[in-house]
Amino acid sequence: TSVYQTIVTTTEFDEQGRSQSEKCRTQLSGMRMDSCRRYLQPYMLFPSKRPGREQQCCQELRRVNDPQCRCEALRQTVQQVPGYGQQQQQVEMKAQQLADQCGMQELRSCQIRGQQGY
Repeated sequence: TSVYQTIVTTTEFDEQGRSQSEKCRTQLSGMRMDSCRRYLQPYMLFPSKRPGREQQCCQELRRVNDPQCRCEALRQTVQQVPGYGQQQQQVEMKAQQLADQCGMQELRSCQIRGQQGY
């Protein structure tokens, strides 16, 4: 007689997270977050001459229909900010302030630094 072993692997949470991530990627593909990227730039020249840029960024985030995908949108935008590597802390701090500035509670728990996965 031969011995067979059955291994049952439950990956419910992983697949749920992965499908959410894929759903977000689909929703975010082709979306431009230019105002957010400019708003988050750490070395923006003469920021006082650009009033309302944070509100333009909020509007861009609102165009992401699924609130769960807004965090992913913000995370992707932060990574595209010129100078992000050198001024990482400053950029991330500004990004996290958007939760209050835009009135988007779902951004409060957004992990900007954890770029890989959900």
